[in-house]
Amino acid sequence: MIVRTLQATALALLLVIAAPSLLDAHVGSPDVIFDGKAGPYDVRVIVRVPMVVPGLADVAVRVLNADARRVLIRPVFWRAGVAGSPSPDAAKPVAGATRMYAGQLWLMARGAYSVYVTVEGAAGTGTVTVPVMSVATGRLRMSTGLGVLLGALGVLLAAGLITIVYAGAGESVVAAGQSIDAKRQRRARTIAIIATPIVALAIFGGAKWWSNVDRLYQMRMYRPLATHASIARQADRSILLFEVVDSTGHALTLDPIVPDHGKLMHLFMIDSATMTSFAHLHPVFDETAMFSTTLPPLPPGRYRLFGDVTFETGQARTLTGSVTVTRDDSLLASSARIDADDGWINAAGVERRGGSSTVDTLADGSTMEWLADANPIRAGTEATLRFRVLDRGGAVASLEPYLGMPAHAVVARTDGSVFIHLHTAGTISFAAQQVFALRDRGDTTAKGRLRLPSDSMPHAMPMTGEFSFPYIFPHAGSYRIWVQVRHGGRVLTGVFDVAVLSS
Repeated sequence: MIVRTLQATALALLLVIAAPSLLDAHVGSPDVIFDGKAGPYDVRVIVRVPMVVPGLADVAVRVLNADARRVLIRPVFWRAGVAGSPSPDAAKPVAGATRMYAGQLWLMARGAYSVYVTVEGAAGTGTVTVPVMSVATGRLRMSTGLGVLLGALGVLLAAGLITIVYAGAGESVVAAGQSIDAKRQRRARTIAIIATPIVALAIFGGAKWWSNVDRLYQMRMYRPLATHASIARQADRSILLFEVVDSTGHALTLDPIVPDHGKLMHLFMIDSATMTSFAHLHPVFDETAMFSTTLPPLPPGRYRLFGDVTFETGQARTLTGSVTVTRDDSLLASSARIDADDGWINAAGVERRGGSSTVDTLADGSTMEWLADANPIRAGTEATLRFRVLDRGGAVASLEPYLGMPAHAVVARTDGSVFIHLHTAGTISFAAQQVFALRDRGDTTAKGRLRLPSDSMPHAMPMTGEFSFPYIFPHAGSYRIWVQVRHGGRVLTGVFDVAVLSS
């Protein structure tokens, strides 16, 4: 019993120790990766958030276009802001890596953080913010062998403590060279017997305390918000309804949402059977906390739903759910876009084999090419997914802005365990980045609400026909990638399949 108690105690202790994270706001993708500018410097920043809070986040910064004199990293909690945050730490150069710096930051609270990265060098000083989510997402299990070893050591320590009590009441009060008499021996044994249940109570009390810590920890672990999806039929169309619900199934009032790329939600539908049907939609949000949008012409079947939203606190979440599209729903589905940025496709992916380039023909006759990379794609290793769009004449196409970007991409594992909405700047939410900038400037009302600009769409990015997405595939397996661009006034989607190797 004592061994079991000590095992439980040690396990609860380990739960408080930081460990690698399992996910961030997106489903199954633990690492935050950002490509962009810190002033005059092109940087790639990778943040591996911890599994538990408080915990240590690993931060890696690569300066791509110049030598840096110093790289500083700083954790800023959304509620505290820069003024209430610790001073920055200097990231250290990584041995054997060119222009790579690494460091660790403590994330002390649950909620939205932003890692402020400052690069100093001959070109001056530049800073960029990389939003991350700090949430407890898992528990660290103890191996059986380690548990048995710690239990045995615990028994020895308990026995040693009782022996010390016995000696303290017996031999320790006898003069050197004298033997202990029978009366004092009986007294020492009596005190040791009395001490035994006291030691046991202390052990069991400690185990109970740690069990309460463990239970509280589990209660505060990150859990996706519960959702409910349904399809309502009107006279000439089918309406997809998507809402967050409480434990009773009633609509849950959400914190204020801010637009990301001009949209309050980016909702993705992926059929769970073959993953050949895909839609990227932008529902409207009403006062009943309900998201709704016209169902596009997708075939009947079961669909996984992934809805990206960003809150005024800087938290970015992916709401998940599922819905069944019946034959009647599909017949009423409308091809008329209620949002000009909606896009969908019913097509299998073009399989990428080895390091060869892969080409998909788009709906307007242009082509999208996934450019070859010398290195195979492996789980846990940063990758740059490079694409090029060619017009029907074979020239590099000039793309129109799609949601303020050259392109968007969705990566999903075929079993549904991984989903990510990628931008050419990486996995971050631009809205969360904007939230931290607004709070740093003090652009808030008297009630703490953000003073949002009328247009939150990024405009500064070139819309060339060649672009790339940084990403770290979390697991080996089969993935499908949908890449969306706007060309000739249409939202076009290229579909690609890839097998990711083990690290």
